[in-house]
Amino acid sequence: MKSALGLFTALLAAQLGGALPALSQSAGDAPAVQSRATETLRRTVRFDEIGFDAGIEFRQLSGETTFFLPAARAEAIEGAMLRIELEHGESLKTERFLSVALADRVVKVASLEGSSGRMTVEVPVPEGAITGGFLKVTLGYSGAHSEQLCIDERASGDFVFIRPSSALELYVRGGELDRPLDVARLMPRDKRLVLDGQGPEMLPFAMMAGAAYDAEFGAVRVGGSDAGGREWTSAALVAGRDEARGGRVEVTALDGRPALGFGGSDPALGLALLESEWQALAAVDGLAPVSLDGRRDASSEVTFAELGAPKLRQNVVGSSTFTVNFSTDALPAGTLPKRLELLVAAANSASGRGVAVSVFVNDAMVGSRPLDSAEPEWMEFAVPAGLIGRDNQVDILVQRQVEGGGCRYAPQGYPTEILPQSRFVLGDGPAPGEDFFLMRQAFREGVTVVAEPGVAESAWSLLLPLAGALIPDRATVTGAAQLSRAEGPFIYVGDNPPAGSDPAVRFDQGAVEILDGDGGVMFAGAGLEALSFVQVVETEQGAGIWIRPGNGPAPEPSRSIPLQLDRGQLAILDQDGLVLSVARSRTDLLQIRYPDQTDLLQLLAKYRPWIVGAAWLALTLLLIRFLQGVYRKRRDSSEG
Repeated sequence: MKSALGLFTALLAAQLGGALPALSQSAGDAPAVQSRATETLRRTVRFDEIGFDAGIEFRQLSGETTFFLPAARAEAIEGAMLRIELEHGESLKTERFLSVALADRVVKVASLEGSSGRMTVEVPVPEGAITGGFLKVTLGYSGAHSEQLCIDERASGDFVFIRPSSALELYVRGGELDRPLDVARLMPRDKRLVLDGQGPEMLPFAMMAGAAYDAEFGAVRVGGSDAGGREWTSAALVAGRDEARGGRVEVTALDGRPALGFGGSDPALGLALLESEWQALAAVDGLAPVSLDGRRDASSEVTFAELGAPKLRQNVVGSSTFTVNFSTDALPAGTLPKRLELLVAAANSASGRGVAVSVFVNDAMVGSRPLDSAEPEWMEFAVPAGLIGRDNQVDILVQRQVEGGGCRYAPQGYPTEILPQSRFVLGDGPAPGEDFFLMRQAFREGVTVVAEPGVAESAWSLLLPLAGALIPDRATVTGAAQLSRAEGPFIYVGDNPPAGSDPAVRFDQGAVEILDGDGGVMFAGAGLEALSFVQVVETEQGAGIWIRPGNGPAPEPSRSIPLQLDRGQLAILDQDGLVLSVARSRTDLLQIRYPDQTDLLQLLAKYRPWIVGAAWLALTLLLIRFLQGVYRKRRDSSEG
């Protein structure tokens, strides 16, 4: 929900008790709050929940990383333990150590013994280490394998790998989580939607939750329970509509666990508050915004700091890689990067040598520059058209000549930093209807969901993962009864296409057959009806997405096989996920045929071999006729 809450002053006044039209916080507007959770629960916060899906790896006897793990307020915690599961190895005998610092204080140094192995490092979290609802963790790797300067320490072939299953174990008093923001920060990754009905009126809330909480990875479902004993394994989002104006979010309890309750005439507004940049205002239980506005003006550039890039600083001995990941829906709608401008600072070596900086965007090299100055310098790299997609990765390779050895001194690393002022310069991108990832970017400022009567009720299992695939994490989702009432980009759910659109595949022309580029039938009949179709369409309202649910099983995405839509304008889904995604202009890959509809083009395609044969025969006869005339003229002239 990238849109800011434009009613900041109203929200602030509401916290102070002011009665403003923009907010509703009176007791009469809210239903009775259910009982709070009273049990002590165990919440396991795994490293892969905060982005370390591939774990953390250090090599060559050096490395350090700092990150923050979500936790509860100190008064709600009975105890906490940090468990680090790791694998390590070496090719030469080496003394190696892993240090663990919590809140900038070293609390554990573990020796990594043996040529290889696995181990678990347990670190009790001391009192006072958790502040502001987070635990700051710094992991450092160091060591040495010889006192001889003639030996390069990089030859040890060492590594340590922190597994993504490493976790912070918290024992939390559920009753102390009495503010929505506390519950939102600590609730498990898997979410359960407990809805007051599954009609179109609850669809905006459900799709917003699916987008915000990774439904494309299978992390959101409708219904169910959390029967994990003391282990808090899934979070409940309880939503229902009532007569109160706007939306409302409050703390409740379900299955003995803390839960979030959403109410009001538009429960999605409460969820939007939790996911917005003003989420700290959710510390007020029952706060109820009634509108979201304040769209940001499009900027011509976006910095690494604005993209949330981590600190990019390393000591470079020979070579090091700095990585920045970003999604196009973090950029203003209608823009794509045209140029990358890096502000790089690198210390010169003792002999005055600098570094070389090479840049790769999505594994494609876009340029290399030398940096000989010890002062920060700007470097510009053009980003070729067509290189950017939905999720992108920039790798910055910094290399310097190794100085050391010769039995005089050990190789020395010198600091290099990619400063946070580094930026992408933006330009106009293609039209939103060109690709799914461009439509997702267009939804950044909000999307309207419209559903045909009776269609959405049977398609929740399909719509939730598609919401995660199509809608940015912080986009605002609203509902409309008719497409004509939609403002801006839309998602239309129905068996028939939106009025005025011309989709690649229609289902109002009788039977449909989908052929490959060679004319072979891929899908037809009952097999095709079981599939779900997602298409980019154009209407009078502009570009949007048409979702036609099939009558077969919906996709069941997971962390290992997510449902993601990137390029293309037509996507076909089955139970296993994405079958194909293709641009409608690629008729060499996909052809659509309607057997019940006969037009000139279909006749030409059906009888193409006969038509070609007849054309060749006609041309042959014409050629023979022409040659006969020429021969006769020559014979008559010779006889004359």
